[in-house]
Amino acid sequence: MRILSLLLFLVLFAAPAVAANPPPADPEERKVAAVFEQARTALQQGRGAAVVPLLSRATVDKLEAVRRAAKAGDRASLEHLGPGEKFAAMGLRRHVPPAELRRLELASLADHAVRQGWLGPNIIKQSALGPMRVKGDRASALLMVDNKPALVPADFVREAGGWRIDLTSVFNFGGQMLKGFAAMSGKSEEAYIGDLLDKLGTQAKAGR
Repeated sequence: MRILSLLLFLVLFAAPAVAANPPPADPEERKVAAVFEQARTALQQGRGAAVVPLLSRATVDKLEAVRRAAKAGDRASLEHLGPGEKFAAMGLRRHVPPAELRRLELASLADHAVRQGWLGPNIIKQSALGPMRVKGDRASALLMVDNKPALVPADFVREAGGWRIDLTSVFNFGGQMLKGFAAMSGKSEEAYIGDLLDKLGTQAKAGR
């Protein structure tokens, strides 16, 4: 279940990290790190909804598309989603009762995800923010997990006078991986994701 939990959380909310290096000297880097710390603290305190305002507009748009598709519960609602968004929507359908999906807005869904432990055990403590680069209104930092570089960096964008966490690269990276695996399997994206969720669910039950 750990793999599913991590993937769902990365796609849905953010992968916060603890600063592994000394506080940055550059003022803009300090502001970026502060947003990261806000997300980390909120998640440690179980306040998933508090992370949503820290996300970029593009990220929130994707999350809302995922939520609406999960809420609709039909195949047609998945057709216009990218593979990463499909995985998240289909995962939500598997793990959140339909009545809850109809009721929950994005902020309350974030709280639900944190309560359910979708982030996985100790993942916040195991993560760290590495070297950072700020260029104009974009910033990116190396994300470390268990002292190893993650495949997707921690990205940020400056919006409305402040820095926001940008998860669009997480969607894109996860989507490209799923698309490639589906093509190799000879299955449609929906069929491959469904099989993957079945396998992850079986592994989770066996690990209990």
